[in-house]
Amino acid sequence: MKVILIKDLKGKGKAGDIIDVNPNYASNVLIRQGIAKEATASNLNDHKGKVESKAYHHAEMVKEYQALANSIRGKVYNFTLNVGSNGKAFGSITKQEILNALTADGIKVEKNMIKDFPTIKGVGQYKITLQLIKEVSVDIIANVNIK
Repeated sequence: MKVILIKDLKGKGKAGDIIDVNPNYASNVLIRQGIAKEATASNLNDHKGKVESKAYHHAEMVKEYQALANSIRGKVYNFTLNVGSNGKAFGSITKQEILNALTADGIKVEKNMIKDFPTIKGVGQYKITLQLIKEVSVDIIANVNIK
């Protein structure tokens, strides 16, 4: 019997997969517990529409993030560090400071999108990678000077 998984099922498939299982297992376990639904013509048609809709919306989201990435690719953001009399920096540039600079520039990103973040405790230029979504990443530059 073919069923459409509503939830992930370990060893069988992920939500949205169409799998073939024993009819008794399907009706007594999967359907009864809400893990799957029978793969009738109506359910298969609904499933196909949902898959196509999800793919379309994902493609639109990729386009939006690609446009955002193109607009900020290679941008330089300036930061300052306090330095003591011995030349040693007090503190470092944090992800939150990078996030604040991007937000001030009108770019809406989340903290977890900042990847490949080097420890910034000195003067210089640092490459920071933003992973906007799985398919789109972009590099920006953090230029650090002393105060």
